[in-house]
Amino acid sequence: MKRKFGKRKTAQVMEIDITSLLDILVILLVFLLKSYNASSLKLTLNKGITLPKSELRKLGAHAVTLQIDQNKDIFENGNKIANINDLSALTDFLEKKRGPASSSEHNINLVFHKDLSYQTIKAVMNTCASSTYSKFKFIVKGNY
Repeated sequence: MKRKFGKRKTAQVMEIDITSLLDILVILLVFLLKSYNASSLKLTLNKGITLPKSELRKLGAHAVTLQIDQNKDIFENGNKIANINDLSALTDFLEKKRGPASSSEHNINLVFHKDLSYQTIKAVMNTCASSTYSKFKFIVKGNY
């Protein structure tokens, strides 16, 4: 019988190539990390500011955050900087924040009371843009 069938073959260990599986897992990990938003941006609102509502869930970036209340007072970190009637004080504040000889564009987060007029918002935005803070993010109240 041994002659007819020859030598018995030894069992070989089957190896599974998991390289392509690892490639897929790495791609999934990249997409999951890209969609993860763990912003530590925290904002304490001043009294007298009621935020408008929004459906967007993207958070603002870390930047200078200005809050403008219903009396048109401008605050940064709870400290009053100026009033809308004195935008030169806001310009001075922004230039101090920016630092000397900086000509690149800077980010700024703006928090407006929901009842402020468009002219007020436009005046603040123009003042910020003239001080190289031309990348605006508006902070609003989310519905989630």
